[in-house]
Amino acid sequence: MIRRLTQFFEAHFVEQPQQDDQHGIEFTTAALLIEVSRSDNDKDDQEQASIIGILTSLFNFSSEELTTLMAAAEDAVDDAHDLHQFTRLVNETYDYDGRKRLVVALWQVAFADGRVDKFEEHIIRRIAGLLHIDNGDFTEARHIARQSMQVGR
Repeated sequence: MIRRLTQFFEAHFVEQPQQDDQHGIEFTTAALLIEVSRSDNDKDDQEQASIIGILTSLFNFSSEELTTLMAAAEDAVDDAHDLHQFTRLVNETYDYDGRKRLVVALWQVAFADGRVDKFEEHIIRRIAGLLHIDNGDFTEARHIARQSMQVGR
């Protein structure tokens, strides 16, 4: 896993060291989205497509770079022992509104298959807590995500 992650960063970002923090946040965002999609132990194509759509709308990656990023993030999620390693960089990089938008994206992944499992809600609640999102904004993020998914259908 570490080799794959190192290869990804060397292949795509070594020549641009001034952007390392941004690429780190891209990786971290992918890992958190994947964490939500895996929380219900049901690998769903709609959730996978949602993650790809979210990452594509947020970041400027080629299809090949996105595939590599997703594989590296999936490996990191497999090896992760807690969520702090992912949320720390988000807290350091995003302001409150940016962190709230990330929680909306997490909810969009959960809603992608048409239902939110209790384990998905639990992991999003844990992530939102680690991102210091207050309960009112957590609830609003869920509502925004639900509405955006209904409009998209």
